[in-house]
Amino acid sequence: MRSSSMIFLGAIALVAGLAVVNHNGGSQGIVIDQAIAAPPAAPVINAFRTVTSSTCSSNGCPTTCEADEALISAICIGPSSAKFSDNLQIDNGQMTASCGPSSTTIVVSCARK
Repeated sequence: MRSSSMIFLGAIALVAGLAVVNHNGGSQGIVIDQAIAAPPAAPVINAFRTVTSSTCSSNGCPTTCEADEALISAICIGPSSAKFSDNLQIDNGQMTASCGPSSTTIVVSCARK
C-alpha cells in the first residue's frame, strides 16, 4: 500500500477511535463557552482554490493559477491511476503544471500568496 493511503487510513482509524471513546463515556475534553459580546464575524476569504481541466489527451492540460496565487499541487488522473505532475514550468514567475497524454484530467490546488 502506498504511504499516502496508509496515512489516510490511519487518520480514519484515529477519528473512529476517538468517536468510540467519547461515545462510551471516555474523556470529553474541555468545553469553551461562547463570549457574551462576540465581535461580528469577519468575511470568509477562500485561501485555497481548485482548478480542474479535462483536455489532457489533446494538449496535456497546461494549468496555471491566478497571478495572486501559488500553485501548491497538481495531480494527473488517468484511467487507472493518479500521480503528482512531474511536468512543471515557470514562465514570468508563474508556474504551469501539465500531464502526459495518458492522463484524462488534471486537478490543481492554488493558494493565495
